[in-house]
Amino acid sequence: MPPAESARKTAAIPEAKPQRWQQRKAAMTREVILDAATDCLVEDGYAALTTVEVINRAGVSRGAMHHHFANRSELLAALIDHVLHKRLERFLSEYLSTIEDSDPARAIEVATDVHWHSVQTPEYAAYLELLMAARTDAELQAILVPATNAFEREWMSEMEKALPQWMGAPKEMLLANDLAASLHLGLLINRPYFADKERRRAVRDKLVDLVKEVYRTAKP
Repeated sequence: MPPAESARKTAAIPEAKPQRWQQRKAAMTREVILDAATDCLVEDGYAALTTVEVINRAGVSRGAMHHHFANRSELLAALIDHVLHKRLERFLSEYLSTIEDSDPARAIEVATDVHWHSVQTPEYAAYLELLMAARTDAELQAILVPATNAFEREWMSEMEKALPQWMGAPKEMLLANDLAASLHLGLLINRPYFADKERRRAVRDKLVDLVKEVYRTAKP
């Protein structure tokens, strides 16, 4: 190798680490901003979600905010993606770790329990705030609807991988997912009025029965 070329390659090596650190730092700052926006939604609702409030909560400069999100629309788009995928990651992590230590025959019980846990997370609460606000906010609705539709396809794709026992029965798996999503949302919203834990438990047990019945029709 010519000395000049060798020198150039050697000189390039120290630059790699600072560049990777800058990328990592930027990713960390972006995460801090999105987590602050999530907290803002959960604690104070959509009306309080302003770039100024998020900047204050995140403890970043206005320049750092604008570096990652040029305007509120960009922040909203990233926030929707953030809360949806964070919930997916939590679900997969908890389900896979729990099923590893459980009887495989209890997969449906485990999956429905973990799904119930997933709707009690801050990211799901933030998503519900966005969902309700989108009813009367055309700009938000235009961002939220396609993002949610795309995410649902991704969610089902990941469920097929995590729950291979449903392989070959996509319609039935979608029905089981819709039953869990609809019933758990109802329980979550009505939890202040369903104060009796046994009452809520009975509804969740009935959901497991329904999902098992759907599974039986799919897997004779």
